[in-house]
Amino acid sequence: MSNYGTNNHSHRDEENQALLNGQPVVVVEETTFFGRTFHHVHHHRKRYFLLWLLAAVSAISIVLGLYHFHKNQNHGGEGGDLMMNGKKDHICESDRSYPIAILLSIFFGYVGIDRFYLGYIISSLLKLATAGGLGIWYIIDIILIVIGALPDHNGCSLIH
Repeated sequence: MSNYGTNNHSHRDEENQALLNGQPVVVVEETTFFGRTFHHVHHHRKRYFLLWLLAAVSAISIVLGLYHFHKNQNHGGEGGDLMMNGKKDHICESDRSYPIAILLSIFFGYVGIDRFYLGYIISSLLKLATAGGLGIWYIIDIILIVIGALPDHNGCSLIH
């Protein structure tokens, strides 16, 4: 015979009685490492989110600043690689698609599929191991692909 649900009434009655009397119910805190960690992260979740947001904004600012610095550096001076004999240099085009790279980066970028698609095998494995650099690398790659600063592994621009 099953005694399902027969012995639990006394424990429920104590909890209900404590709630009816206005007394707080004492919850025993976890003593395991994961329990303490969960409690700590849950208690400080706003601080961790703000710290992650600050790191993401800082990383994005640095990447965009370096991109614009590099772009302006190449276009200044004696023409750089932009003009040669009055004609625009030929820039190679990749066999990989720009829209597909954006979609892969948005939906599967946290596991490095976008970098696999572009041919960056080592960095894609690192991105996979770190879950998109804890989300920061994921966001940076989306921005780099959207602004066209991330070519394929040969340095060729993606096909629009």
